[in-house]
Amino acid sequence: MITYARIAGNITLATGAILLALLISGCGGEKKVEPVRVGEMDTYRDPGYGYSLQFPKGWVANTQVGRASFYNVQDVDKKFLDPTGQYPDGVMILVDLIHTATPDQEMKRIVEEMTKNGFILTPEQPVTIGGKPGTKFTYTGVWSKSVKEAGQHIYIPTDTLLYDIRFAGFSGLYEAHSAVFDASLASFQFPKPVTPGRDATLPSETMAEYSGKFFSFQYPDNFNFINTAKGKNDEEVVELRGVRQDCSIRFNVFPAKGLTVEKVYDQNKGSYKATATGKVTIGGQPVLWLSYLAGTNVERRFYFMVKSDKVYRITTDWYRPQREDYLAAYDKLIASVKIK
Repeated sequence: MITYARIAGNITLATGAILLALLISGCGGEKKVEPVRVGEMDTYRDPGYGYSLQFPKGWVANTQVGRASFYNVQDVDKKFLDPTGQYPDGVMILVDLIHTATPDQEMKRIVEEMTKNGFILTPEQPVTIGGKPGTKFTYTGVWSKSVKEAGQHIYIPTDTLLYDIRFAGFSGLYEAHSAVFDASLASFQFPKPVTPGRDATLPSETMAEYSGKFFSFQYPDNFNFINTAKGKNDEEVVELRGVRQDCSIRFNVFPAKGLTVEKVYDQNKGSYKATATGKVTIGGQPVLWLSYLAGTNVERRFYFMVKSDKVYRITTDWYRPQREDYLAAYDKLIASVKIK
């Protein structure tokens, strides 16, 4: 069986070779896949390096500092590790950061390794990503008469890092997702310079925007979206987490069943020992809130709003010793919320 291994941050063939004759004869019978349109996108920001890019909402995310991958369906990651295994066809977005003192030489080494292992690469193309020059290669790998992989690598060298941005897919899905990949690549941003002396874990002073089915809002751009399961009554759930894992923002939308915001608030306030309460307005709608201690060093605030017979509950958590910094960022967020 042909398997994959990770070599110096890049996925290349570990054993076996691709039969070039298959490229000449083609994959035979590969059915045409309809183009996939660009839909709602989430934003991922690397908590260590600070780069960001968008990926389709609902995709499976597998992230760690310096390496982030996103898949359109479950178990496609296994397909990229074992292309001839019994796993679903799908596509991937990958950003991999390779530490090296010679990024240009490292890129050449990776490309030579791919060619050596049987991948067919197009001539390099110069590109500009986020204002920085890079190099693009598209590639094809035929694993069997019925399994074909296609994709592209975009390499961007910096002083001590080589960024490898990869888009790939099987069975015509790479081509079908070209608009999605273009949108993701266009969204890529390199880390912004940090204000000297400022705690990098605090909410960023730069705000990004989210727009969903029921609402939109602005949020500190160093908060990342995380996959969160819906409760049995939820119509929409959106959650973001800061650099500190105990600092987060969460939106829940669920039926109000005829209740006013006062009734919703009254039903919930008894469950918590409030340390503070108050009211604000969002788009002319009254919003009631309460804060309480959710842990030794964590405070939480619930905001409740009712509109069009739906309850909008916004939950914010923050690190108590840096309360003022977090509340300043969260106040901007609350002021930016728009209900659709």
